[in-house]
Amino acid sequence: MAETSLVARLRPLLFLAVLLLAWEIGAPLLGIPGYVLPLPSAIAARFAETASIQLHGLAMTGMTTLVGLVLALVFGVLLALVVIYVPMLRSIVMPLLAAFNSIPKIAVAPLFVIWFGLGVESKIILAFLLALFPIFVNSLTGLGEIEADVIDLSTLAGGTRWRIFTKVRLMNAVPYITDALKVAFPLALVGSIVGEFIGGNSGIGHLILFGQFNMDTPLVFAALVSITVFTTLGIGAVSLFERMALTWRPSQRRR
Repeated sequence: MAETSLVARLRPLLFLAVLLLAWEIGAPLLGIPGYVLPLPSAIAARFAETASIQLHGLAMTGMTTLVGLVLALVFGVLLALVVIYVPMLRSIVMPLLAAFNSIPKIAVAPLFVIWFGLGVESKIILAFLLALFPIFVNSLTGLGEIEADVIDLSTLAGGTRWRIFTKVRLMNAVPYITDALKVAFPLALVGSIVGEFIGGNSGIGHLILFGQFNMDTPLVFAALVSITVFTTLGIGAVSLFERMALTWRPSQRRR
């Protein structure tokens, strides 16, 4: 059983190794220029050369991403609570949020740069806006989609509104919120990078633009590797929290 689990974990790494090997050998055979599709070895070398620069840029981008994500988490959950406890607001809030979410954020990014400048504020706001909708929707589902019998039973057992919220609604919503974070984290990162594309002088997005303007394709790919690692670590942290804190969840008990 343990051997089967180990093979299942190694399978993605083996597939990635085969893919990189095919890329390394196949690109020269097909005559693809290095400035179009650099070899994995060239990307790795450029990544090593610019490691310190990438870490600095990723630190800036990571900061704006995480701040925007935390703000979206707090505001999204609070807004979901308001909508649940004041039902008449649902018909107002949901259409407005859905309409705003349908607007491509890259279209409004220049406005935020004009309003808030080239600093971190515009990047944080973009990260916040992209992460808000999935967190709000999942929080609304998790906090609101509870059987009426469960609420009635909790009330009959002497539960106050606060205890029903903390022991019933919130515990029911936590898995929904963690699932939303797995979606919202990459979206918040996209918001930060878009802000850096539109108006920024630091961050991993600025480094990608630098590589583009200088036709340094290996640098662009190296920056993409950094973004991929950062996103994987972020989602992995949420999954680790689920395994440690949500042991009562059926999907966690089966592991």
